[in-house]
Amino acid sequence: MEKVALEMSSAQVSAELALSKATVDVQISDRNAKTGVTTRTTLVHTTYVTGQPPRPELITPALVADEVEREILWRPALSAELAKTGRRCHYSANAVGKRLRALRKQWNASNNPHLVTLAWQYGVLDDSRGPAGFAARSPTRR
Repeated sequence: MEKVALEMSSAQVSAELALSKATVDVQISDRNAKTGVTTRTTLVHTTYVTGQPPRPELITPALVADEVEREILWRPALSAELAKTGRRCHYSANAVGKRLRALRKQWNASNNPHLVTLAWQYGVLDDSRGPAGFAARSPTRR
């Protein structure tokens, strides 16, 4: 998981660990199923919230993100739709997507899992909104 959080693709992880790419993909898919998330990005955030792997060290000085950028950064972390995030920010879904791409470029993030990791390192994302997937739901009483 740490390698995925650090922007590595399945092929890169498999080469480094001497595993097949299919094995890496199955491991990620299994972890997605166990946590109830559907994307690598949401999986990275959820594992940080639950402490597995350990949360990344904070980087100082942190990059600045305004209120809208903070809200947009929560989108991939919690697997929210662009349109839903747009409504929260009073932007169109297209504008949210453009701002997200601009943040990836500004922060030199190669993909959304890497962007979420950087947002944790810069103190922009944290566990205040909880994890996504099954981990976000409270246990049901029987």
